[in-house]
Amino acid sequence: MTMIDPRKGAKVKFGGVEMKVVTAKGFDSLTLLSSSGEYFDAPLADLEKEAGGSQKANVVVDPIRQSKIPAYMNAFGPLLGRDRLTKKEVEQAGKALGISISSAYAALARFKQSGSTEDLPPPTRPGGRGKSRILPKAEQIIQECLEKTLLTRRNFTPRTFYRKAKRELEKAGFEVAQSTLRGRVARIPEHKWKKARKGYNEARRTDHPIAGNYPEVHKPLDVIQIDHWKADIEILSDDRLTVIGRVWITLAIDIYSRMVFGLHVAIDAPSTTTLGLAMINGMLRKDAVATKYGIEWNNPIYGPIGRLEADNAGEFTGKSIRATADYFHFRLKWRPLGAPQYGGHIERLNATLAERFKELPGATGSTPTERKAFRPEMTAAFTLEDLVRHVWLLVDEYHNEVHTGIGMTPLEKFKSYYFGPNGQKHRLPPIYVDSLEFRRQWYPLETRSLQRYGIRIDHLDYYSENISLLVKNRKKGERVQIRRNPFDVREIYVLHPGLNEWVTVATRHLGFPVASIFELQQARKEALKRKRKPTPEVLAKIIDEQNRHIEEAKKKTKTAQRDAARRSHHGRIRREGGTTSSSGGNRIEIVNMTGVSSSEAPKNTPTPLIKSSTANGDLASILASISDDDIEDIFE
Repeated sequence: MTMIDPRKGAKVKFGGVEMKVVTAKGFDSLTLLSSSGEYFDAPLADLEKEAGGSQKANVVVDPIRQSKIPAYMNAFGPLLGRDRLTKKEVEQAGKALGISISSAYAALARFKQSGSTEDLPPPTRPGGRGKSRILPKAEQIIQECLEKTLLTRRNFTPRTFYRKAKRELEKAGFEVAQSTLRGRVARIPEHKWKKARKGYNEARRTDHPIAGNYPEVHKPLDVIQIDHWKADIEILSDDRLTVIGRVWITLAIDIYSRMVFGLHVAIDAPSTTTLGLAMINGMLRKDAVATKYGIEWNNPIYGPIGRLEADNAGEFTGKSIRATADYFHFRLKWRPLGAPQYGGHIERLNATLAERFKELPGATGSTPTERKAFRPEMTAAFTLEDLVRHVWLLVDEYHNEVHTGIGMTPLEKFKSYYFGPNGQKHRLPPIYVDSLEFRRQWYPLETRSLQRYGIRIDHLDYYSENISLLVKNRKKGERVQIRRNPFDVREIYVLHPGLNEWVTVATRHLGFPVASIFELQQARKEALKRKRKPTPEVLAKIIDEQNRHIEEAKKKTKTAQRDAARRSHHGRIRREGGTTSSSGGNRIEIVNMTGVSSSEAPKNTPTPLIKSSTANGDLASILASISDDDIEDIFE
């Protein structure tokens, strides 16, 4: 995955020439030094474009190296990002892993060069050390010794574990290196260690603080809280003729600064996809959002995160987000069941926005009494893209208002960590380059078995030369990992176990229409409703029929208008490149998760009191729909 490292001394390409980073000039540009001694001010937007032009289509995966990352993070985590380290600190980190001081310095050098924790462990040597695995019986002995020594309330030292484990392994005829035993100790999760040695209550006090007593967060992006919220506002169809209902907003907040990290507004109910689009928006720089909506703002928050906190909904606890967290190396933490107070920061942000929404046309209020008073069906004026732009404007206002919890504005709090009166204080976060490789890690993850025809998902078969040998040499019950583009089911991405890389596999059904996962699943339901087998041919025909039907019916019913708006929203995201199939080449256009075309300027035209529609009846029915209050409002 392509990243730009903004730290001093890092190498970046600018204008096709490799240069060194000298310092950051705010959040939008870097000062670079060329080999000839010339200084250049390089806009980050230009560096992103240049880095995005030389991306690889597939990402090579080293599973052995990845398995070592947690242990290396435990040992080196406190040292990362610091400019000066003592020899003793580096030596102690190396001892925790059972590696020499020179290997420890080499690990830090790899991280400094790339800015990615993936590079802390050394690459796996093909066929050499690291390929072997401890026998299951020996592994069982090691785990039993851990449980009897370190993971007890008697608080034995690691030295006791090493002696006992070696003794038990020798009795069973096994020989295991001391570094292996040290690695096992380093990989014990912190919560498990505290719970075993200090008790459940002590571990819970550390990991689950009560509201109002949140442990201090020392820097931006260390902790992000995320949640979904059904907005208290009705929106209009794209042609502004029909009220189509409420939308869902996925919001993420940075606990240190209280800035909004990322968001996504959609008709779709919360899912792995909406979670992913909100996080993509958060991790990428916000220039594309400002350009798309014509907003002049200062919104510098972006970058990799340390921990993601959420409730226990399926999209926050499933295998997709767990795999994504492993890939991007952030921790997941879920609030206890029935304890909403543990997500206090994001809940308060949702409440703040809810209050602002009450002032907008189409507001429903939060109670039946308020809904009756607000009359959202008559006051609605925003389309989906109108509302997205307005939400960003509200976020900008929020960023520039003093927050009582921190005593300053969220924007000031965020900026003060990185820059002070005398210049840069801390290095900026690494910058992700928007690409298929980056976004693919947020796609829904599934596992499927290999069959003689390839891979089958939702009644569609996928096969290409990329997996021909896998199919030919498949074993009974063998399964592979798959990520699916939520907005284009014509191809999938398979993690090839032999090549250790993601490969693109197209559907075998040529001419299958462009469709999202939602549209495909709706077509399957319709096929079963008609008592027809959902074959690819039947599904393709139904998808085409539904598209034509929606075009004809969208001026007649609220449901059809809502489906039309949903499909239009999915289509915009697909067309703008962030979720485009790789068959169109490796060039990935930056897309805002809202999926609104930059050429479509948001419309602020208020909805007329009487909406012109083919569904309107004669004059008598129109007059009957107007209340006395409405007439008074017109003359006022």
